[in-house]
Amino acid sequence: MIAAGLISGCANDDNYNTPNLGCVDPGLTATKTVQQIIAMATGTPKLYEDDDIIEGYVTSSDEKGTFFKTISMQTLPETGAPVGFSIALNVSSTFAEGFTPGTKVYIKLKGLYYANVFNSLQIGALYQGNQIGRISENVWRQFIFPSCTRVNENDMVRTVTLAQAYNNANLNTLIEINDVRFADASVGRKYYDIDSGGGATNHFITSASTGGASNIIRFSSFAPFSGNRVPSGSGKIRGVMTKYNSDFQFIVRYESDIQLSGNRSFNFLGSFTENFESYVANQSNFPNYFNKPFVGTKVWNIKTTASKYLEMSSFGTPNEDNKTMFFVPVDMTAANTMTFKYKVSFPVTGHAPLKVYYTTNYTPGQDIRNAAIVDITSSFNIGTSQTFVNAGTFTIPANVTGNGFFIFEYTGSGLTNPRLTTNFGIDDIVVN
Repeated sequence: MIAAGLISGCANDDNYNTPNLGCVDPGLTATKTVQQIIAMATGTPKLYEDDDIIEGYVTSSDEKGTFFKTISMQTLPETGAPVGFSIALNVSSTFAEGFTPGTKVYIKLKGLYYANVFNSLQIGALYQGNQIGRISENVWRQFIFPSCTRVNENDMVRTVTLAQAYNNANLNTLIEINDVRFADASVGRKYYDIDSGGGATNHFITSASTGGASNIIRFSSFAPFSGNRVPSGSGKIRGVMTKYNSDFQFIVRYESDIQLSGNRSFNFLGSFTENFESYVANQSNFPNYFNKPFVGTKVWNIKTTASKYLEMSSFGTPNEDNKTMFFVPVDMTAANTMTFKYKVSFPVTGHAPLKVYYTTNYTPGQDIRNAAIVDITSSFNIGTSQTFVNAGTFTIPANVTGNGFFIFEYTGSGLTNPRLTTNFGIDDIVVN
């Protein structure tokens, strides 16, 4: 999937300087509001034929390669709920042309085309007779005028929750999402992961306090920070909400938009029961557990029959090798034992997918190979029962103290012959 604003082709260069343009204000005045143009727009591009001008404030930036040949803009919150729109512009560096975040821009509409594209107003030239395309680099200055007025982006940004953020009303506007973290499967990967293919990578963010549903945050391969690792912390992320077809895609402008300085919190208890009934079907992000694929992309998730339980399988696309670990935090000093129930379905002969470990020196997000993990699989009686049965009890050694994790590791493959795709379910984890 390629989002507007993330098409590959721009220079992967971090040597940008704030442009010094000797600004001359265009001296224009808006004659229409953005809201009025939105009300006129349909899904079919239309030529604007009247001498009207609208104004907006830049929210995006291609300074760090995260946007490409498109400019997102919005009205100011002080004029009511801000509305966003975008302009398609065939300019390789709009930042160098003065389109910096907070800059007031005037748009002369006569001669341009406009349409409602993926639920947001888009303005540009006509492309292939039925689409909004980029305004030519030879003529854009006849239509688009950056002014000398610039507002602090803190006066433009709105703070929202994750549940509020992914909404058509926020498209092309600047928002800051509070109380978020990257989904477990993204932590420790690079912002741009070449294994995902294409010119950009979709990662996912979720609520730091409740886990649950996750939403796309997209990173271009051309961003100079694209090779950095996805952080494990929690906090807030600022950026511009975009949309491609039906997929919302949140895009940061700079790495500094990602402010995840809070610790990824876990509640280390010495006594608890986890029966997974508080979660929803297919949930894979959890407020107090860490669900990390170290090989492949598949993760443990919630399934439900008569009751809810945790399941992992290598079955299904993509066909890949899998090694995924589910980390359960425990106060090893206070706890004495751990037990769980298991079942298998669609078992493959010779496939023993589950191993169980404990560790007291692993920090989620780090390479598991740098941690000391102790294999305790042999302490359990793990067979091929297709109904839930007790796996047995592990007694924590007296010399194992402090905060740590029990780890349930699934290993399988959709590439081998035969495919090792046994479904393995876990329920009723009890620590006492």
